[in-house]
Amino acid sequence: MSATTSARHAAGTPATNSPSPLASAAGNHGVNLLRVLNSEFLKFRTLMSTKLLVVLTLVAIVGVGWLSALVRWNIIDSMVKGLGRNGGPGGQKLTAEQAVQSFPPGQGFDLYNLPNAGLNIGILVLGSLAVLFIASEYATGMIRSTMNAAPGRISTFVAKAIVLVLISYVLSIIGGLITFALSQPMFEGLGLKLNWGTDGVLYSLLTGGLYVSGVALIGLSLGTLLKNSAGGITVLVGIMFVLPFAANFLQFAPGEFWKYVPQYLPSEAAGRFLAIGRAEGILDPAMGGLIFLGYVILFLVPALIAIKKRDV
Repeated sequence: MSATTSARHAAGTPATNSPSPLASAAGNHGVNLLRVLNSEFLKFRTLMSTKLLVVLTLVAIVGVGWLSALVRWNIIDSMVKGLGRNGGPGGQKLTAEQAVQSFPPGQGFDLYNLPNAGLNIGILVLGSLAVLFIASEYATGMIRSTMNAAPGRISTFVAKAIVLVLISYVLSIIGGLITFALSQPMFEGLGLKLNWGTDGVLYSLLTGGLYVSGVALIGLSLGTLLKNSAGGITVLVGIMFVLPFAANFLQFAPGEFWKYVPQYLPSEAAGRFLAIGRAEGILDPAMGGLIFLGYVILFLVPALIAIKKRDV
């Protein structure tokens, strides 16, 4: 099977004798970033499995987000009803707002962050998809055709990155909008004022998309560095999910230093970036965003060097 035929099969298009879109561009007008970008979008959107995965990811983000919101609602409702019978402190009835405020910041009861309630499932799926977006080409050998059609190499990586960032950001925003729209009426029934004008809601929605996009870039970088789908996904899951869980055990280590270490991990720093306000002993949102950006760059730079210098 020719390289062109292999590329068409991997892209999900019929194998014919006509050249690929990128090859035609190279032959007629030369290769530039826009044509490489169009080629990468073609690869992404022509696979039925990719389309299905994107739809299922959106459903999962909304579903998990709504269930997470339901758990918060149930806890707040139980607190109000439980303390309301006998009276709260000073004989006063506990309101839903007081119940929410009784939880420290960052404990999962910041209602302005509801648009991001299902974000973790999006991070897992879209991050893994980003690894596959390039590692699968190494596995099938299609990467040679891709690099021959766009000899600059860097333009291919940049085009893949743009596709993943756009898809991840838009999907996260849509998921957040639907999640908040479904969750808002539940909390209004408790007497909580929660709408798009609530402080932090739009901020968390927009930054949530940036978080998922950043994870997608890390996934793309891991796929480039390791050239292996299973290895890249394993490392990504380890960094974003397993490492924070293991870091929780540092609180049992002697000394005050260790209890502050976990918040500097990628997922924890990004979590602070999605938050608003400041709290003693916790990273400011801006600092959390800068730390997470640093991690993205830490993976991106070696990936760019690798794709430029090493043999495919």
